[in-house]
Amino acid sequence: MDPDHRIRAAAFVAISQLSRQFNDHVPWDAIGEGFSVAGETILFANRSKGIFKPRQMSAALSIKTTVPRFGRTTWYRDQDSSNLDGATGLLRYELARGNDPTNDALRKAWQRGAHLIYFMGVAPAVYQPVFPVWIADFSPAGRHVLLATADFLVAGQQLDQHVAAVRDSVEVSYSPTTTHTRNHQAWFSARTRAAYRNRCAFSGLPVRELLVGAHIRADKDGGPASVQNGICMSTLHHVAFDSHLIGVDPDHRIHVSRRLREDTDGELLAALKGLDGGRIRLPDDPRDHPDHAHLEHRFRQFRERR
Repeated sequence: MDPDHRIRAAAFVAISQLSRQFNDHVPWDAIGEGFSVAGETILFANRSKGIFKPRQMSAALSIKTTVPRFGRTTWYRDQDSSNLDGATGLLRYELARGNDPTNDALRKAWQRGAHLIYFMGVAPAVYQPVFPVWIADFSPAGRHVLLATADFLVAGQQLDQHVAAVRDSVEVSYSPTTTHTRNHQAWFSARTRAAYRNRCAFSGLPVRELLVGAHIRADKDGGPASVQNGICMSTLHHVAFDSHLIGVDPDHRIHVSRRLREDTDGELLAALKGLDGGRIRLPDDPRDHPDHAHLEHRFRQFRERR
């Protein structure tokens, strides 16, 4: 049992609210105000340190990386190669240098299976919160930890329910037989959702609990786990996209299959049909836009099956 579970769960609910408020690019000023538990203010992170344990907790609550150095890519683009562990598909995070006590705080979180918030720098004093993440491997000799993440967050529930839901997801999705592909997919989805600021490219839905990062060119077709091969979409649109009921052409225009257009059964179906002829919402940065070749490959499959 994590003795910090009550504070930790409150932190997850609070950071979820901040993420929505700031469209997932949260300024340090807002992070620095912390959150409240039983009338007491608790900090999310420390401006100068990467690993952070609030004084009210016995293990780490968050980890942080600052905005990449000038000329480097953002965290979700750079992860495609240098930050993901090749053997496991997990994200590598460096420990603090020397005998920094924050390393021990992180070790305790690992030993308890506790969940963390990952503040990824996207601009000076602006962070993309990625959560939940947890430590799958702690390597003091290698001076790093390997991080796993889930492809969803249950927010706004009662605190104990929140913790139980996330732990259940860990047990189901990350058992001892978890494969490299599963880990890689979760980080791919997290990176893709971050690039789209956690909004569905089809509907604009901003509810992160209902969003996934979906491959354009599938793994089995040689599709890379890169942001340019992903689109953020709701779970409904994901099923429709994978079933070739909706497609996206290389010009980002949405197409609805004939069998869906010819069906009539309620407002939800009408909303899907209403997408026909529109265009998907794209990331702010053109470098994160879907790759033309991947879209062409997937749209060819849509035309063959619609």
